[in-house]
This record gives sequence, C-alpha cells and structure tokens, in this order.
Amino acid sequence: MRILVAIVHHWNPDGCGRHASLRPDFRPRKEGLQQQLLALKRLGPFQGTVDFSSLSFYPTNGDLGHVIDIRLITDGQKTVINHLDNAYKSYFIEVPTNPLTSFHLGFEAQKFLASQLDENYDLYCYMEDDLVIHDPMFFHKIVWFNKELGDEKLVLPHRVEFLKHPYFLQKLYVDGPSQEVAKKLIPNPPQSLVAGTPAGRIKYESPLNPHSGCFFLTASQLDFWHKQSSWQDGDVSYISPLESAATLGIARNFMLYKPTLPYAAWMEIQHWGGGFISQIRPPENAEKQEDTLKIEEAKN
Repeated sequence: MRILVAIVHHWNPDGCGRHASLRPDFRPRKEGLQQQLLALKRLGPFQGTVDFSSLSFYPTNGDLGHVIDIRLITDGQKTVINHLDNAYKSYFIEVPTNPLTSFHLGFEAQKFLASQLDENYDLYCYMEDDLVIHDPMFFHKIVWFNKELGDEKLVLPHRVEFLKHPYFLQKLYVDGPSQEVAKKLIPNPPQSLVAGTPAGRIKYESPLNPHSGCFFLTASQLDFWHKQSSWQDGDVSYISPLESAATLGIARNFMLYKPTLPYAAWMEIQHWGGGFISQIRPPENAEKQEDTLKIEEAKN
C-alpha cells in the first residue's frame, strides 16, 4: 500500500511543562520521535533475510511491506529536528505551517492530509509524535476492517505504555474508560460488533474513551469528512485543541470502534515513555496475585 503519514510535531523548551513537548530537556522528544520514525521504516518494502550460501541479502515480505511517505507538521520553529541524529533526517519531509497556537498544529495536519487527496494514497494517517507501531500487520488490519465493515465505521488502536526496567506492571493501556468523556463526545454510541479475523472472532465496541492520538483513513473516508460542514470549524471543546484535532472531528463523522479490552492487543500502538504507567502503584497483594496467575497458567 501507499501510505501518507502526517506527524504532529512540536517542542517548546520554554513551555509550562504539562506535556513532554513543553519541557526543557529535548532528549525524550528526540528519542520518542526517532523510535516512531524507525518503526514506520520497518514497515516499508525493504525487508529481507540472509542467504547463508553467499551471505547476501534476500528480499522478504514483498507483498506485506508498504511505501510510507512521512511528513512532520510543525510551526517551522519549535522542533527537535536539529537535535535528531543525522540518519533520521532523511526519513521525513518537514511541512512548516502557521497554526493559531502550537496546540492547533493538529488542524494543520488535517488540512495537509486533505490537500493530498489527489495523490491517491491508500491510507491517510494522522499521528501525534509519541506513537510507535510495533505490529507488522497494523495497516493491513486497518484496511481489512474498512473493507469488511464499510466507510462509516472507523477503527482506532489502544494506546499502550511499556517500561524499560523491571516493574510489577509491564503493560498498561492508558486510555481507560470514562463515561463522562464518552457521553460528551459520542452521545449515541453504536452497538458493539463481532468480526471474524485470521486470529479468530474479535469483538469491537464504541469505546468509553475514544482518544488514541491518531487516526487512519482511506481516501474515500477523508474525502467524505473534508466535504462536511464540521470540517475545520474551529471546535476545540474536547479537552484541548490537541485532543480535539485527533478525536473530535472523526467522532462527529464516523462510528468509532476499538477492540474490547479482552482483545486490546489485537490493535495497539505504543505511547512512548512511561508518563502513565509510572504513576500506577503496586497493590499491597501484588506478589500474591502474580503467584496465583502463575498457578493458573500452570494448570492451563
């Protein structure tokens, strides 16, 4: 597939510090962005194995890799681009814009994606600059969902965090359910649905927290949204302009789904860093619970 990815990127060392992009230390933003770029490159067509008879490269996954064009949507000034290792700078093209504020960069990314509709990409992707795809079948799952269930339905991944060191919890899905958020954003949520996949039947539901910091649209879906009266209407009522750009528009124009929590790993994307998982404290009986799980695993 030909895929266009618009990454919303910002770093302001003089910011308030609420987000990592507003803190003096550029290194977390650099590392997160570089990992994001690397992960996208791993999904490209240049993959292979070794032919041991000659120790030469032999192509693999030719039918599964993608041609991915990456654009960094910035304000042209406050970025970590100059801090990136040189090898990464060839992975993308910067698209400087003039957002109302730095928190409105997402709307500039929306406009950029729509401006490329004539390029006939298979997928038009919006991503915040701290999201890392590890699943080699991620984009195939997006397209499969669309073909099976139609343009009016949109599937989103669960954001998940990992830590780089031992901890009682090694995986946390960070967009937990919120009845208040769900009712405000999607007053009349669609019913849950079950769909068959190569891994078996997966259940999806209208999430009680639809935010994922990203979305992935086919050309026909983006074209439909672009023609609606709500397109670029300036509404930033969902938490902040940052979250509104990623979630509010798609919530108003599509029926949003995520895999139900028992199937969360079917479609997940890493939220780089440990901002959420590091705040979770072990329960008093964490070791006892872990021992119980080990016993149950042994029985099965």
